[in-house]
Amino acid sequence: MKITSTYKVLFSSIFIVCFFVFNLLLAFQTITKVSSNPNNVSLQLGVSGLLFFLAFITLIQYFFFKEPTYYYYVLYLLLYLCYYTLIFSYYTNLGNEFMPYFTKIRPALSLLVLVASYGIYTLFAIAFLSLKTKDRVLYKWLKRLSFIYLTMFTIILFSFIFFSPTSVFSDTLRTIMISCCIPLGIVGIVLIYSRAKNIFGYILCAGSTFIFVGSVLGFLFSFKILNYPSDKFPFNSWLFYTIAGNLLEVIMFFSSFAYRNKTLVNEEQIAKEKLQVIRDEISRDLHDDVGASLSNINILNELAKRNTNNPEKANEYLIKAGEDIQQVSESLNDIVWNINSKYDDLNNLFIRMRRYAADMMDGKNIMYDIKFPENTADLKLGMDKRKDLYFIFKEAVNNLVKYSEATKATVAISIRKEILSLDITDNGRGFSSDKIQAGNGLQNMQHRAQFWNASFKIESGKGTGTSISLEMALQ
Repeated sequence: MKITSTYKVLFSSIFIVCFFVFNLLLAFQTITKVSSNPNNVSLQLGVSGLLFFLAFITLIQYFFFKEPTYYYYVLYLLLYLCYYTLIFSYYTNLGNEFMPYFTKIRPALSLLVLVASYGIYTLFAIAFLSLKTKDRVLYKWLKRLSFIYLTMFTIILFSFIFFSPTSVFSDTLRTIMISCCIPLGIVGIVLIYSRAKNIFGYILCAGSTFIFVGSVLGFLFSFKILNYPSDKFPFNSWLFYTIAGNLLEVIMFFSSFAYRNKTLVNEEQIAKEKLQVIRDEISRDLHDDVGASLSNINILNELAKRNTNNPEKANEYLIKAGEDIQQVSESLNDIVWNINSKYDDLNNLFIRMRRYAADMMDGKNIMYDIKFPENTADLKLGMDKRKDLYFIFKEAVNNLVKYSEATKATVAISIRKEILSLDITDNGRGFSSDKIQAGNGLQNMQHRAQFWNASFKIESGKGTGTSISLEMALQ
């Protein structure tokens, strides 16, 4: 059963209220404790109060926007609330006098919640950067990272169930798991920084770095690997550094949410305008290509009827009508293929290009060699760029078959460092350089390449064949 946003808000609100009540209880326990430290009370109330407030604000935003990004962040804040609640319980007599077993399981619970928060934060990063639609490569890497956190969570949970929380094995396992969080955090930050090169990617990197540095410092100080820089509060508490990193990250993201919402609204408006352009373009293509061809088919059909007494002439008109019908079919096929998002990946594009080149060259008995890269399903091109790339390729192959009189041809595509290279060569009759500016659709090919700042070159000479090369950025 799918949980609706209303129920998500309700359940999250219940959790927030429960944590709020529990924190008030802990604060009371801390204050009434004989050896209570006022600094601990201030830290506890300040951090908990801020996280409670931000969790409620984020939950309200999720209720109105219905965007997964906010809900992942609510879960992340709730997990950190739970983590700090467990940490603050160390400063009370709650575990020692009221729930003795709680003292034993507290370290394992703290680590479980911490690892879970890292996993949820990874899912938040995926939603925040819209990676599922914008960067499938980074999306898959971060999904793997979240799976690793899930595996760590499962291992800790099973050790918690089958082994004593105070055993040597449990202590060793907790140390290993905490140590694993450090390289995993570095991997996550490096992946985001190297792939998501936009303002939101940099914001996420900065926020993740704050959390990472704060957690590492807290880890190093708590295990006495490093000495505290000062004996005065709060610099003599490892918790201060962990909380500082977490709060800096939270403040940074909350300051960026308004800008992100504005950006998403602008992107939605641009998408609507782009959709209208696509509709207009489809209408124009149908009118210019299909409409004109259908009118011509109708005329040829009438001419064939009028020449029934001349079978040879009628047959000639019917053959031309058949060619136009084939052209209409190809035009409609191209239009449908171009607007269908499931064909955005390069694998589908290359299949279509390979089939077109093979069919065209087989029809002219041209020996050919087609070399396309494998495993390109994760690489995508936008609809407009894909359309222009396919048009350039199609025009080049069409010219080769119709005009080159070649007997051998090579079509090769390679991808290196996000650059796609297309090379089409033949051993045909070639043409002089002055005709490069003239016809055969060459100018259209050049204009389409220039629109995408792509490199487009034609090398040809009489009797030496023709070579066409294109270099286009994937992003």
